[in-house]
Amino acid sequence: MLKNKNGSSILTTPIIVAIGILMVSVLVLLVVEIIIPYLWYEKLSSTCIKYIYVMEEFGYLTTKEVNVLKKDLENQGFDENKIKIEYTKNKTDYGDPIYLKLLYDYELKLPLMEPQIVKMQVERNSVCKR
Repeated sequence: MLKNKNGSSILTTPIIVAIGILMVSVLVLLVVEIIIPYLWYEKLSSTCIKYIYVMEEFGYLTTKEVNVLKKDLENQGFDENKIKIEYTKNKTDYGDPIYLKLLYDYELKLPLMEPQIVKMQVERNSVCKR
């Protein structure tokens, strides 16, 4: 009778461990999928800060600089079609307000759920320092 009990535990232990590993793996993947939009937001924010410094120096963004900004975002992995940029387009004088707003639609894909669009918006305001 003791042999029967030992034999069944030898069979069930690996199955329980495998199920536990599978559940932990699924939870880790879900957490990673939920954290990724925050990482994208931080990328967007740091790029916005970088270009607001350029705007502070020159007072506005030229179309050439906007194209460089778009290329910079694309190189970071952002989809060009989902990026919208609003900015100060006219030359400003010292002390005049300037702004840069980056908008991005991130598609969040979670298992067993429909994809959801996470709208990211980063806006920086400053003044012209030239």
